[in-house]
Amino acid sequence: MKDLIDLFLREHEEDMMTAIKGAIAIPSVKDVAGAQPHAPFGYEVQRALRYTLSVLDCMGFAGENIDFMVGRTRYGSHTGKDYAVMTHLDVVPAGDGWTVPPFEATIRDGRLYGRGALDDKGPAIATIYALAAARAVLQSSGVEPENAIVLLFGTDEESEWTDMTAYQQHYELPSSGFSPDGDFPVVNSEKGLLGLRLHGTAQERSTLRSAYGGVRSNVVPSHAEAVIAIPAGRSDSIRMALTGSEEDDGFRVRVTQQFNDIVITVDGKPTHASTPGKGHNAIGKLLTVLDAVGALEGVPLLQYMARSVGTDWTGRGLGVDIHDEISGSLTFNLGVLSWCNGTGTLDLDIRYPVTATRETVMAVLGPSITAMTTGVTILDDTPPHYVDCSSPLVATLGRAYQDHTYRKPHCISMGGGTYAHLIPNAVSFGPQFPGHPATEHGPDEYIELDDLLVATRIYASAMVALLIGEPGT
Repeated sequence: MKDLIDLFLREHEEDMMTAIKGAIAIPSVKDVAGAQPHAPFGYEVQRALRYTLSVLDCMGFAGENIDFMVGRTRYGSHTGKDYAVMTHLDVVPAGDGWTVPPFEATIRDGRLYGRGALDDKGPAIATIYALAAARAVLQSSGVEPENAIVLLFGTDEESEWTDMTAYQQHYELPSSGFSPDGDFPVVNSEKGLLGLRLHGTAQERSTLRSAYGGVRSNVVPSHAEAVIAIPAGRSDSIRMALTGSEEDDGFRVRVTQQFNDIVITVDGKPTHASTPGKGHNAIGKLLTVLDAVGALEGVPLLQYMARSVGTDWTGRGLGVDIHDEISGSLTFNLGVLSWCNGTGTLDLDIRYPVTATRETVMAVLGPSITAMTTGVTILDDTPPHYVDCSSPLVATLGRAYQDHTYRKPHCISMGGGTYAHLIPNAVSFGPQFPGHPATEHGPDEYIELDDLLVATRIYASAMVALLIGEPGT
């Protein structure tokens, strides 16, 4: 079986890479302002969905466009069990700091660069070719599938998952499956996600005119800026206090004067909000700089966050540095800041361990932030997800991984939330291999070409096993 899969994918490798490049070339960032009835997340997201359906058609699969939100195809028996393979076609904004065009799919030094190369367009297109390889293996062997694989291509994964809500108005989700949107060997536990929007106001004495930063709460912000009024006689003292902060701890802080205002700009390093320690939060740094010069006096929400959080990502200053042995520590991200004319919002991305609950977090966090805000909006409330590592599904996926890597499989946890949350017996399965840097949501996102090709073979082997109902599945 392994040789047949390899032969098929070698024959189709060039076509697959062309298809992936075409998908990356579409800037499928959610565009609420450009939403239309036939493009609910904007033109480019719908274009990415239609493009993927065309790839399905080229590979001989009948694709469906569910409410212009989810792509779907199904291969296999109508009497056995369905297994979902769930990916997504939407991406986060490109952001700054790229050395290659983010939407041109550049191959350099054995890597495929582009927004979505790793998260999640590369794996999405790869699952089509993996299923085609699995079909070819069964057909050449004269074996009829006992079960079925359902490929699902979402378009709102980076935001609110309304795509999958719409999908479930038409089809019931399978009870088992995997999402190629994480790490190998097998991610059997994913942290809970709590997204909060804190609303605040300033008092009349505040010198803060405006402050902005971040593009999505699930991205560590790489850029933030603020404008503060210069109190009479304090121009020199403020500039003196800011002297020396231009290059500090991985941040770049720039200070300029415009008439009676001072503009402070901070550049950090973006990364996925599930791994905030790998980035440098520009909003957190901006708040600490503003607080240092007294610009947050009279702005209780932002002053509190500057002093309790700043550039820390553990939640320690807020008393929510929770940890468990299964999934590790809570992470805390100041994601999006919008402040103007004495009022504004700050969006938080909090990922908490699988043994905790939203109530656990809010019992500690709630009283303190409530005292500093004029209101709190819950943007996301996704509970933790856990599948027993001894489950038959995990065993089947682990065998496929071992067959192609010769490494012993084991279960791991991650902070990122994938579509696997939607299905009780689903896990995240690749495409990132152990020891390789996480580049999703940052500049110069890439996937190693060899990793992508091996991952496709692993997916094909796993699909064959699920289709024929290997013992234990």
